[in-house]
Parts: sequence; C-alpha cells; structure tokens
Amino acid sequence: MPSRSMNGETPGAANQTRSPQVTIDGLKANLDCAVEAAFLHGATEWVRLNHPTHYERLLMRFDDSALLGECRYLH
Repeated sequence: MPSRSMNGETPGAANQTRSPQVTIDGLKANLDCAVEAAFLHGATEWVRLNHPTHYERLLMRFDDSALLGECRYLH
C-alpha cells in the first residue's frame, strides 16, 4: 500500500494537481520580469542578443534613452 499524506493523497499526486499550463505561464512571467530588469539595469546588448522579441518590446516601451538612465525598477 502506498504511503499517503494527511489529506489522503499519495506524495506524487500532490505534485500532479498543478496544471502544466499554469506552470508554463508562471515561468514566462518570471522570464519577462527578469529580462526587463536586465534591460533596465543596462544589459541592453545581452537582451538584444538573447531575447530579441523582448528587446523590441522594451525599446518601444522605453524609447527615450534618457529614460533608461533615470528609470528605477520597482517590482
């Protein structure tokens, strides 16, 4: 008989209750935040080379280069 947790689930079942799509969406959101933070902290060339779609989006969002120098990341 497999071991069960206090709520009656087997240990593997608890990990299977989360939807794979929820996990993927969370990882994408984390990546977006990390790439934006890198961009705002001066790693624009790294973002351009490694995440070109993020780079284009961030350039449109922060198109004034003076803003990049003054911007503070507040998340």
